[in-house]
Amino acid sequence: MIGSFMGSMEATVVATAMPTIVGEMGGLSIYGWSFSIYVLASSAGIPVAGKLSDILGRRLVYAWSMGLFLVASLLCAVAPSMIWLIVFRGLQGLGAAGLLPLALVMIGDMFSFEERARVQGLFSAVWGISSIAGPLLGGFLVDRIGWPSVFYINVPFGILSAWFVWHWWRDHHELTQGKPHIDFAGATLVTLAAVSLLLGLVDLKVWYGWALIGFSGVLSYVLWRVEKASPDPVLPLGLFRWRLFKVTILHSLTIGWVLNGVTAYVPLFVQEVQKKSATEAGASLTPLLLAWVISSFFCARIMLRVGFRGPAIGGMVAVIAGSALLGLMEAGSGKLLLISSMVLMGGGFGFTVPALLIAVQMMVERQLMGTATATIQFARSIGGSIGVGVMGAFLNWRMASVGMAGALETTFQVAGAMSVLGLLFTLAAPAASAEQLSQKR
Repeated sequence: MIGSFMGSMEATVVATAMPTIVGEMGGLSIYGWSFSIYVLASSAGIPVAGKLSDILGRRLVYAWSMGLFLVASLLCAVAPSMIWLIVFRGLQGLGAAGLLPLALVMIGDMFSFEERARVQGLFSAVWGISSIAGPLLGGFLVDRIGWPSVFYINVPFGILSAWFVWHWWRDHHELTQGKPHIDFAGATLVTLAAVSLLLGLVDLKVWYGWALIGFSGVLSYVLWRVEKASPDPVLPLGLFRWRLFKVTILHSLTIGWVLNGVTAYVPLFVQEVQKKSATEAGASLTPLLLAWVISSFFCARIMLRVGFRGPAIGGMVAVIAGSALLGLMEAGSGKLLLISSMVLMGGGFGFTVPALLIAVQMMVERQLMGTATATIQFARSIGGSIGVGVMGAFLNWRMASVGMAGALETTFQVAGAMSVLGLLFTLAAPAASAEQLSQKR
């Protein structure tokens, strides 16, 4: 829980520190890369970290990931220029790639289905609280101590988390005996394909953005050929024979699209269209996060009685309802409409996301749990990056003709369409109880 809190908070805690950092170091033209590089590195490293944990064990990979995260945090605090800060933020992201997915994998290793459903609620709470606390904590530290403290604060908690895991964690699955086979070619290709795709999505208005996306497609095809021939691939294609796994991957892509699109453009709507303050714009997402945390606890109890499929489908219906309300937003709309939309969407996410993840963890064998969980996280991250890029393209396309308000309305409609697609994917999930999933394993 400590490691998850740090990894997720670090994506947002620097937001309030960056204006001060730019004021001291300069580099306003590359300001955005301090955020983008963290997301790029953490997204690209997720499937590699998950696979390595299956081969080498959770404890070793977690300890190395935490060590890299902490060293990079110290380097960020003493960075001499904006360029070096961006480089060290990339190293931080690589470290975080092993913290967030491995926390979910370790839940799957430690707990039974009944226990896991409840513990997932606690980890959802950690994620929600860190997302809310990150900007607030960053502002407090910058004002009272100075911007390097935003990075130094990771060190004592990171050491504590690594010490707990190193001393008390015992791997529950059979580790590779002798010299392990590590799919370096697959790891390299999946990283390059992900980075090329995400870099291409940064700017779809220029030719090289589309060229990078095309290059990512070529690399993905080569990756598929390499993984088919590998004796122990970083992305086991055999998992995709299971309908539940395929449904969960497609569901994660759409959920990431909707979630990242909403979190990127709702504050923009509040600040630029409704002319509210930056504080109010940031607080507009709080109902979504709180609803996600609360609904995760209810999801755990409902899953114990009715299985995973009902909560997963019901959650997507709530996300669609929230998206529909969001599409009704206008410049003069009151707070109640926005709050209702965010609560419905957050409640829906809290049901549908953990339900399918836990179902997959129930189905796959322990030797593949790290890979399966990391691939789901990777799909959600990639979906989110694609969603922000495509919705940004729609925003730019419509803004010239209908203005900011109309363009954002179109952008929210795109998110609503993707949530409907997510429901269709979820409906394709097979109906199975916990006992049936365990038998399949």
